[in-house]
Amino acid sequence: MYEPRDEISLRELYLIFRSGLLAIVLAALVAGAAAYLYLGSRPDRYVAGATVQVNVPAPSTTSEEAAWLLPPAGIGFSSYAAIAHRSDVLAAAFGVNQSDVARLRELAGSLELNPIDTSQQARGQLAVAHLVTAPDPQEAAQRANAWAQATVEATTAALSQSVNANADASARELAQREAELNAVRQQLTEFAEQDDRNAVGAQIAVHLQLQRDAMMRLAELDNLIASSRAQRDLLQSALEARSGTGSGSLEAQLRAMVGSGALDEGTAAQLERALAQLPPGATTGGQDLLTLVTRTQVETLTSQLAGYLAEREQLRVTLNGSNGEYAALRTQLTEMNQRFEQLELARRTALRAYESVSALTPLIRLQQGMIGTAAKVVVPATPPIQPEARSRLTLTLAAALVAGLLATLVVFLRAAVRAPDPDLGPGPHGRELEIDQVSGNPRRTSDRIDGRLADER
Repeated sequence: MYEPRDEISLRELYLIFRSGLLAIVLAALVAGAAAYLYLGSRPDRYVAGATVQVNVPAPSTTSEEAAWLLPPAGIGFSSYAAIAHRSDVLAAAFGVNQSDVARLRELAGSLELNPIDTSQQARGQLAVAHLVTAPDPQEAAQRANAWAQATVEATTAALSQSVNANADASARELAQREAELNAVRQQLTEFAEQDDRNAVGAQIAVHLQLQRDAMMRLAELDNLIASSRAQRDLLQSALEARSGTGSGSLEAQLRAMVGSGALDEGTAAQLERALAQLPPGATTGGQDLLTLVTRTQVETLTSQLAGYLAEREQLRVTLNGSNGEYAALRTQLTEMNQRFEQLELARRTALRAYESVSALTPLIRLQQGMIGTAAKVVVPATPPIQPEARSRLTLTLAAALVAGLLATLVVFLRAAVRAPDPDLGPGPHGRELEIDQVSGNPRRTSDRIDGRLADER
């Protein structure tokens, strides 16, 4: 009857709404009454709740190396809810066969979990309310307590499994680190049995003393060689400057030299014994005693100088050999010290690792002992006194409102899709024409509506 146009009149909308007002009101009343009667026919429902608290002991350590051995403390609400809604937990709580899926789903529809003050709880703590809806207050309380207790047992088993797994890992880690520590200690024992550092150090000290003595003796020999060479050269020059002849016998020249103080008594006695050993006539014949003495001194100094030079060469050879042995001993001692330091560092590292893990063993054992009481029912459910509030008036009004809106929509949709009369066609201004039931003449729909409004006035 109505065709879509670019513009629509509010008057036409009002007329459409008014024409279907009775249907709208009837639909709202019927829906509201049906909702009211349905809510009134339902039996009373009772809600009972049991509160479960989970308080997991959380050991801590300052060792970052061993912190991974400590199990994570606590359980989150999501994990707890997953455990509480498991089929085996529900079957154990309500005495239902686990394979009866339909019954388990029916029971799960009456269950609800609510966390309590999660923002105010410390790490490792969780408080959850188990709410159960049932037609009888005693049954609601019994189901809530059974569900809470079954969830507590399942949660305790899950926590114990996690703690025991970490305890086993800690025991394996402790055994491994103890084996490493014993292996390092065995290496240190073997090293101590073959430790020659004291003997090598004593040999190094002997070589150092030998080198110091050799250096001092070389310095003395250098002085003696220099002085002997100088004396020899001086006497050699004096000997070359003398003629080598004398006017008296050698004994007389000796006495004259002693008398003049040129020779001391000891040297004179030695020369006298030497002259006595000469063949007869050798002490006469114009020999110069001073020349003989000088030549003897030159030969003596030459012999001493040769001895000094030989001794210095021998000391140098000995010193070079001592330096080589000293260097080898120092290298050996350095290697032995490095080996000892490596073993000692490995021992300290292994001991620190072992102690860091062994310090956690009492904490983990304590946690194992306390995990059995980590989850418990702190507030058991009691039979509720009042049934669950239904809000009948609110739901009735909501049903009536929804039905009225749907009826209004239907009224407008029917007016929009109603087909026009093909014989009459549209009238002016896009309005439809209809047949007057009294006169049989066509007239505009708006004229009929306007006449109806005039009659009502």
